Amino acid sequence: MIQRIVSLRGKMLFINRKKELNQLESLHENDRKEMLILYGRRRLGKTTLLRAYSKKHSALFFSCPISTEKEALRLFQKQMAETFQEPLLSQMEFPGWPEAMAYAFEKADKTGATLIFDEFPYLMKSVPGIASIVQHLWDKTQESIRLIICGSLLSVMLEKVLGTQAPLYGRRTKTIHFQPMTFHDIALFYQHKKFDDIALWYACFGGIPAYAERASIFETPEKSLFELVLNPDGVLYQEPEFLVREELREPGAYFSILRSIADGKTRPNKIAQDAGIQHSGINKYLDTLRRMNIIERRYPITEKSPEKSTKSLYFLKDHFLRFWFRYVFQNRTIIELGNGKDLFQQKIQPDLDRFMGGIYEDMCHQEIYRRGLKIFGWKPYKTGRYWDGNQEIDLIVESANEQNVAFIECKWGKHIDIKRNLFKLKQKADKLPHYEGWKKRAWIMSRTMSKDPQHIYFGEKIG
Repeated sequence: MIQRIVSLRGKMLFINRKKELNQLESLHENDRKEMLILYGRRRLGKTTLLRAYSKKHSALFFSCPISTEKEALRLFQKQMAETFQEPLLSQMEFPGWPEAMAYAFEKADKTGATLIFDEFPYLMKSVPGIASIVQHLWDKTQESIRLIICGSLLSVMLEKVLGTQAPLYGRRTKTIHFQPMTFHDIALFYQHKKFDDIALWYACFGGIPAYAERASIFETPEKSLFELVLNPDGVLYQEPEFLVREELREPGAYFSILRSIADGKTRPNKIAQDAGIQHSGINKYLDTLRRMNIIERRYPITEKSPEKSTKSLYFLKDHFLRFWFRYVFQNRTIIELGNGKDLFQQKIQPDLDRFMGGIYEDMCHQEIYRRGLKIFGWKPYKTGRYWDGNQEIDLIVESANEQNVAFIECKWGKHIDIKRNLFKLKQKADKLPHYEGWKKRAWIMSRTMSKDPQHIYFGEKIG
């Protein structure tokens, strides 16, 4: 079921965050105290979700500012005065944050209001020791208080809120790691558009709701790119640069690494060589990017010990970052001179089908998880890719009982020779001893119109 929340003006605020909404609602299922940590990169809709929750439930919603400690305290008092309807409170002056926070905990206990701190890492910068203050009050409180701590600065959230050395470690009762939307969900921003255009929008802007909301007002993906990305005044032109500089030390090294991965360098030694990083130090950078959810480490689905695999490859997880580091990062001079359209026509457009190949594979993985039971007659339990020195298979789908396996080739093209590709895929599948004794079936998944029973058509929006 698709969940939509629409404002009075009809503007779509967020789509299909039903799982996250249910987790927030679960805070009210019992009388125990609850601390929920909500984190994820910028522009995913975390604040929108929390505001929707706070409209339904009594809540002290504090948007933590980037400010001095004194200014942050003044704003917090003002918000408490409005929330708890105590005008005199804004005229008071608490001695400091321990007293103000203690008052907030006390009022939340008496009124049943949920305490929500949005962008908590900003408050941690303004008020050193604020996490310890919250920890002290939390440990002392016996009542059924509800506390939500939210943040977009992943480096701070992972280390200083969720980390084992953090004051709040071990206190949280629930965690939501907010993720980008899938192709199926983000497509709802582009209603009444053609499948091919929606796929291109997804490839260029990814599953970030804020990007999709901006891009969807334009008639075509190309116009979205010209206005938002391939334009020095575009609102998303410098977005990845801000993201990396805000989150990571040594941004220059990370820029080079991300550009190398976007260009197709996927093995650590190749990435290090191309980015100009010492081979002995590359894993430190890759581990940081993985922890930040910016890149992912893939390994063949048949590996028994994935973390020890020597066949691992690295890819950018976010499609917008993949597009930006592949086409924008190294062509900024061209864009700054106002030649973004020429860049698109001469360098980007001729390469788009190759770029779309990997994106379409990701889309197919998502679609198989969504429709696998209907397609195969059994529920997908595990999906992944396979590669060795001689061959690759785009997608392998296993059942839970280790009896059924589907081998799938994902083809972005519209005029695919289904029988020829099936023959080649079956040959590759027969060479995998891992699946000996399993019930095997091969499929081609593409935008090609075909009645072949071993073809999965994925070239239109499917409800």
